Amino acid sequence: MQHQTPHFGFALEYVKDIEAAKRFYTDVIGLKVERYHPRFVQFPGFAIANDEAMGSGKERELYWLVDDASDAFVEMSKHSEVVMPVKQMPFGKVFAIKGPAGQPLYVCQLAADRPSKSA
Repeated sequence: MQHQTPHFGFALEYVKDIEAAKRFYTDVIGLKVERYHPRFVQFPGFAIANDEAMGSGKERELYWLVDDASDAFVEMSKHSEVVMPVKQMPFGKVFAIKGPAGQPLYVCQLAADRPSKSA
């Protein structure tokens, strides 16, 4: 098994009104939509969603991307506390480890055919 170095994927913020938040980030901040789904909008390095959070609340989530989540899980779980085991989601395989400040850091292998579509 070869060690994988995750690369930063995006920060995810949960919002109540996805369309209003999308308008804010495009019209006010000037971000360009990269991927769109009625419950998820991705911009460069940042995303918004109004579905169920991975964690216990609606706090911002940080995602680190890898090519193989199962291999990354084996390696990372040796060095950090696992706060969520590998879970298959529509957008890919994801797990969480405890970060240095105690917050979960999500490690994800994106699915080839995600529910969101390129914009």
